[in-house]
Amino acid sequence: MKKCIISQWINNEAILKMQVEELAANDKMAILKLKGENVLCSNQLEESHPAFLFLAKGKLSFKVNGDYIEIHAPAHIDFILIHPWSNMKTSKDFEGYFIMTEQSFFVKISESIRSKFVGLIYQYAHRPFVSLNEQAVQRVHLFIDMLTNIITQPEYHFRYEAMENMLRMFQLEVWNTVFSLYKNETTDEQHLWSDILSHFLHLVRTNCRFHHDVKWYANQLCVSSDTLSAKARRMYEKSASQIIDEYLLIEAKAYLQNPAHSIQNVAELLSFSDQAAFCKFFKRCCGISPSEFKKGKQ
Repeated sequence: MKKCIISQWINNEAILKMQVEELAANDKMAILKLKGENVLCSNQLEESHPAFLFLAKGKLSFKVNGDYIEIHAPAHIDFILIHPWSNMKTSKDFEGYFIMTEQSFFVKISESIRSKFVGLIYQYAHRPFVSLNEQAVQRVHLFIDMLTNIITQPEYHFRYEAMENMLRMFQLEVWNTVFSLYKNETTDEQHLWSDILSHFLHLVRTNCRFHHDVKWYANQLCVSSDTLSAKARRMYEKSASQIIDEYLLIEAKAYLQNPAHSIQNVAELLSFSDQAAFCKFFKRCCGISPSEFKKGKQ
């Protein structure tokens, strides 16, 4: 897990400058303390295990979905990579705790609490960061300390169970803050959302590269395609098909921005029948061809 963080997220120069300290690591989770300027890689476009950052001091800036964002401490950032993150920079006084968890381990934890915040998942996924108040900061520090202590004790017989509970509490702390942030925007209808839409959004995020049709998602959820689209449109003012296309377009742009990928290669990675079908999809959604996008004419 530690190797995964270093290879995907940490600037090599930051390692040489001793800006990275390993606090704890095993096969399920790794916790690193980061300090100083530009400790993270500038661009983050590839898949990753669930990763998040507790920003304790300084600031982190980045570009996501065309918007330039600057986050000041104290804050929590979820690196949800359905969006291409780029131009990531940390300030000289930056200090943060970077946590990565193994995918299935995190899913097991989030499944048990997802229904508590189903109504906010879609909104938060598009701006996955939140400022923390003093009380939340104290509790987050406590959770990190306890997680570190549990992971680094080889004789702890119930290590994984304790890790699960502590990480679950960490996530609930973050979502408590998210709820406070969005409480004035939450409608009565949002409180009545079924778990169907939560499952749908999760399936789209993890499967849009392989499955483009609403019917596949409806089958997984044991509902009709019409019902799924009606629920999606009622909650998000977008059909299920539009949501799938939205996430698929984000994936397409991320791949196209990588010079190593040809248009044909991207079409194959995203499971289109051929390059022509991919180009037709991209032109319909983006207004320009993939080749024009690659040339920077977006």
